[in-house]
Amino acid sequence: MTCRRFKQIDSHRTKKTIFAGQSVMDATTNIDVDAVTPRLKLLVLQPAAYRNVDCSFSDRESAATMSLATLDLACRRVFDSPRFDRELDVEWHSGEPLHVPLAWYEEAIALMTERRPAALQLNHRFLTDGLLLNKDWALFFARIQATIGLRLAGPADLGDAGRRGSDGPDAHERAMRAVCLLQQHGLPFHVITVLTEHALDEPDRLFDFYVENAIKEVGFDIDEIAGAGMKSYLASDGIEARFRRFIRRFFDLAWDEPGLLKVGELDSTARLLLSGVPARDERNQPFAVLTVGHDGAISTFSPELLGARHPRFGEFGFGHVASQRLCDIEYAPLFQEISSEILQGVEACKLSCEHFRWCGGGAPASKLFETGRFDATETMHCRLTRQVVLDEVIAGIEARIGRPPMAHDVIDEDAEPYRVLENVPIDLSGQPMPYVIEG
Repeated sequence: MTCRRFKQIDSHRTKKTIFAGQSVMDATTNIDVDAVTPRLKLLVLQPAAYRNVDCSFSDRESAATMSLATLDLACRRVFDSPRFDRELDVEWHSGEPLHVPLAWYEEAIALMTERRPAALQLNHRFLTDGLLLNKDWALFFARIQATIGLRLAGPADLGDAGRRGSDGPDAHERAMRAVCLLQQHGLPFHVITVLTEHALDEPDRLFDFYVENAIKEVGFDIDEIAGAGMKSYLASDGIEARFRRFIRRFFDLAWDEPGLLKVGELDSTARLLLSGVPARDERNQPFAVLTVGHDGAISTFSPELLGARHPRFGEFGFGHVASQRLCDIEYAPLFQEISSEILQGVEACKLSCEHFRWCGGGAPASKLFETGRFDATETMHCRLTRQVVLDEVIAGIEARIGRPPMAHDVIDEDAEPYRVLENVPIDLSGQPMPYVIEG
């Protein structure tokens, strides 16, 4: 398959991202931005290793909290590095962030604002279950212009099917109150729904649930294998076919009701089909994603690696903010061994997979947790979240308007750019696939 240069179709329309919040505070330091060193795109900060809802797809952890002194050291390590660009997404994630008191975040945001270089814009992102959300939190999010992701399972019975029940029978009601509160305050948000085994058979109910509750943007997650030796229902016989039917049906619903709901996976896949450059996955690029644990441990690549243990590698903390700079980590033997194996896996995907152009080589954590190695190629996560979605989006478009030319097609350089996809009634300005960047 020979790749050729492809004339982009109004590509500026496809670059919008819902992760567009920005800090409203001023900085006090000034450092020039290095244009040569590979860019840091996402800083994941774990304020606490804790979640409110005890779900079968997310194990409860300890409630230890990051100290402001640890955050200060993390800021110094990141902002003293030449890796940042003009903007940096800061995701308060990997645990329920609202478990940490609001007063802590007030100090934390002020600290980061004081430490950041003047040339750098911080975009804060929160992913929460919403069970602790109240008016004070809503006002805080508005004040810092945060991007808000809300974990929501859908109708109550679908959510209850994935929980073990430690938070009582009102968890769904509290989550729905969070939806109403965000809407009342005019705060844009997107919903992340983990597709449980029960949910795979209910695409129509989920679609109706989102529309009836005025939810405008949604993305889907799967019950991914999240640690060595763990299992997922998605590995069961027949699940891939059910997942494919779910995606196909949701594509039909989104197509037939244009403008009602942005579906992240469908939008981003259509955008990748339009793009003239191959996708890259930030998670397999060293230091494109940097994770700092609540205890100050530093990791890179997939954020899920920090806190995990593996028989061959042990833990995945490559350093600590109290003792290592980012440039020191590059020379750590464990980092070099893992980085080399991840690169070998990406190259193996490139040589063996026809979907590589729209995937970028896959998530290292998925490869390790499913196969025990970083240099593996195809995984269950890859088949479902990349290959199946891509196949169904292409098939759905072909069934309605004919086959669009892809970026790898041989295109007449003198011909007018292909414009039929401008009229596809799926909003192409929705959220990108998590951690996937174009170009």
